Amino acid sequence: MIFSVDVEDWCQSVLDNKNPVSNRVLNNTLRLLDLLEEYDQKATFFTLGNVAEKYPELIKRIADDGHEIASHGYNHHSIFNLSPKQVREDVGSSVKILEDTSGKKVIGFRAPDFSIREYLFEWYCEALAENGLKYDSSLFPMKVIKYGIEKEYSLKIFNKYHLNEHYLSYMKVGNMKLPFFGGGYFRITPYFITKYLSKDLNKDRAVFYMHPYELDTEELAAMKKEYDDIPLKWRVTQFVGRNTVENKLHNLLSEHKFTSFEREYYTKESSSVPRNTLGNLDHEESEKITPENIVAKTSFSS
Repeated sequence: MIFSVDVEDWCQSVLDNKNPVSNRVLNNTLRLLDLLEEYDQKATFFTLGNVAEKYPELIKRIADDGHEIASHGYNHHSIFNLSPKQVREDVGSSVKILEDTSGKKVIGFRAPDFSIREYLFEWYCEALAENGLKYDSSLFPMKVIKYGIEKEYSLKIFNKYHLNEHYLSYMKVGNMKLPFFGGGYFRITPYFITKYLSKDLNKDRAVFYMHPYELDTEELAAMKKEYDDIPLKWRVTQFVGRNTVENKLHNLLSEHKFTSFEREYYTKESSSVPRNTLGNLDHEESEKITPENIVAKTSFSS
């Protein structure tokens, strides 16, 4: 399974992009790194350029611990709010900062808030390819309030630019796709449900995701003190369940073996081949690929 982390500061990335990056992102990410080290687990850290710029020592720690460093853009602006030129600049600046700081090649990208739409595919893929990236993990394969694409769409443009797309895992109930394996869904779902749903996920291809700030149980009080009031929708969607996350992670990391996208797919020792885009493969290789399973099986599924 892939363990992925979106490294961002809640106060800057969610509350207000104009806020400075705070040391909470440093402390929360270090706490997560210690947890992963305890279980000898590896992950992909999709990191904002502005975080790397302020805390280069954090990027070096991530790299030194053997994790993959990938890009999450520079300052968490949604892709659909940017022009093609701005996307190229955003991706390029974040990749350069991360590579210069870590001393390692960046090959992956995840758009802030999974902010990809089908009409953006062409110039989005062009921006990623121009910066030497090999894969993307931004397509949330179901529609939720803020993001995701439910309708059928083609990945031919990803093939054109030799990019692989790695989806987030989900469960299927009847004809509905529902998220559960990460983020707020992981926070608010009782762990026994997560455990039940994740037992049948493909052990190579399933993708879990989270943010370091989800470990921070003191942030809401600090934000109320500094900014007077936090909207109810954010208090509910962003903070409920944070006090359960650390224990849930202990359970998750003790029950599953996790790795990074890079280790699973993009090194000489990698045993898996990306299934959902075949633009980098010749015909003989593509014939060897087994169907991908990122969907949790439930007793309610059709």
